Amino acid sequence: MNSLPLVLTTILQTFQPLMRAEVFTSFCYLLTGVLIGEVKAGTVRASVFAPADYWPQRLSDLFCRYKLSGQALMAHLVVVVLAYLYPQGLPERLFWLADATYTEKPYAQHIASVDWFHRLRYVAGRAQNLKGHCYVFAAHLYTGGETKSPQWASVLVGALLYVKGRSIPTLVGALAQHLRLPPTVRHVWVTDSGILSRPLLRTLGALGHFALGRLRCNQRVYFAPHRCSPRQRRPPVFGPSGRVDQLLSRYPQRLRQHQTVLRVRGRDRTVHVYDAAILLRGVWPHRALPARVVIVTVPGLSLAPWYLLCTDLTLDPVAAVHTYVGRFQIEVNFDEVKELGLGHYQGRSGQGVRRWPLFLCVAHVLLKFLATGVLSVPLPDLNWSWYSRENTVGQVRRRLIDLCRPRISRDKPYTISEQEFANAA
Repeated sequence: MNSLPLVLTTILQTFQPLMRAEVFTSFCYLLTGVLIGEVKAGTVRASVFAPADYWPQRLSDLFCRYKLSGQALMAHLVVVVLAYLYPQGLPERLFWLADATYTEKPYAQHIASVDWFHRLRYVAGRAQNLKGHCYVFAAHLYTGGETKSPQWASVLVGALLYVKGRSIPTLVGALAQHLRLPPTVRHVWVTDSGILSRPLLRTLGALGHFALGRLRCNQRVYFAPHRCSPRQRRPPVFGPSGRVDQLLSRYPQRLRQHQTVLRVRGRDRTVHVYDAAILLRGVWPHRALPARVVIVTVPGLSLAPWYLLCTDLTLDPVAAVHTYVGRFQIEVNFDEVKELGLGHYQGRSGQGVRRWPLFLCVAHVLLKFLATGVLSVPLPDLNWSWYSRENTVGQVRRRLIDLCRPRISRDKPYTISEQEFANAA
C-alpha cells in the first residue's frame, strides 16, 4: 500500500475491521495490484508488492478459505460512498441502478463442476458464445463532473452471482437488503424493462424503497374507481383499464402534459412528457399498488414513445425522466469493470467467483472518485494526441500507474563512490 496515494490508502484502511489482520494484508496487496494494473494477468501477481517473506498462496486463500462477509463488505462500501459524496448530509432522495451482465470466459465448459455457477448449455434465444458468469450489479447514481452543468455518474457498490433457481429481479431485491441503506431517506431503484416486474416491486415495497423503470408497451394499467354509493357493500378496487400504448388515444383527459429538453440523437430537443396516476394489479393480494406512468414523446422524430413507471408519487415526472436518462451509466460501469479484469478470474471455486466482483467494486469506486473529482490526487497528464480525455476511469488508472511507478519497474539508483569520482576526475 506504500505505492498508493494517501487518500486511497485511507479509504482502504476503513475496511480493516471487517477482516482479520492476515486477511486485510492480502486484501491490501490485491487492491494495490488491481489499481496499479498487475492483477489482470492473475491475482497471484499482486504478491510482487509484498515483502520477500510473504507467501503468495494467501492471495488464493483470500478468495477461497478466509472468512469474509460479502454483505458486510457491500454495506461498508455504501457507507464510504455516501460519506464522500454527501459530506454535508444525505439528500432527500437517493437513486440506485441495477442491471445484469455476462462476463465471457472461454473454455469454461472444460473446467470441472463449473456448471454450478456457469451457464454452459445452450438456451433458446441466447447467443452461444456467451459462456461465463452472469453478475447482477448495484450502483449508486449521482451527479458529478468537472463541467458547469452537472452530469450523471455512477459507482458500483455490490454484486451477486446469478445462479440457477433465482431470477434476476429476486437478486436485485436481495441486493437492496444486503446494502443496508439508511432508512432516513427515500431510495429509488432505476431498472430497465427486463428487471422491472411484480416480484421486484413486492420486495422493494416491503423494504420501503421505490422503483423507476421502463414498461413494455402491452402493460395493462388501471385507474382509480369512481365514487360508489354508500349503500354498496363491496366497493370496487380498480377502475377502467387500458394498455399503456393506448393511454394517449383513449384517456387523454387523465394525462397531464409537461415539456422538457432532452438530448436525443446528438441534439437537445424539446420533448413532451405525459403522466397520470395509476394502479397496478397483482403486486399485493387484495389491494392495488399506487404508481405513476410517464409517457415521453419526441415531436418531429419517428421514435417510439417511452413508457416509464414510477412508484414514488412525490417524484416530479420531469425529474423522473431525467433520472432515467442516467440509467445508461451502469452500462459504462460494466465496460470499466471488465477492463479491470472482471472476466479474468481463473479460480474454480464458487466462493472466489462470488468475491471477485466485490473487490473490483472497491477498486472501481476509488478510480471513479478520482475521475469525477470527488477525491483530489494530483496525477500526471499523459497528453496523448489520439486520446484527449484525461478523466475517464481507464485513463485515470493509467495516470495512477504513471504516478505510483511500482518498485519492481523502477531503475535501481546508482550512487557513485568517492574513489570512482576521483578516478573520473
